[in-house]
Amino acid sequence: METITVQAVYEKGVLRPRKKLNLPEHSVVEVRVKTAKRSRQTAFSSLVGIWEHLPDSEKQAIEKSFAAMRNMSQSQNRN
Repeated sequence: METITVQAVYEKGVLRPRKKLNLPEHSVVEVRVKTAKRSRQTAFSSLVGIWEHLPDSEKQAIEKSFAAMRNMSQSQNRN
């Protein structure tokens, strides 16, 4: 099962995606609703949840990579 994350606008009782979805007409989908802040979305924040369904080993590798980048960034900011 493919998972995608898109923003949608709720109008007149209907959720309308902000981007075109590559789905056949009348596709049944599962929707999880989380209200978004109205601030401008950064490229990084658009990735939230994208690796949600990866195997644990891949999630851990991503988390380890982010931690290493965070540590490197913090050490550069101290200098």
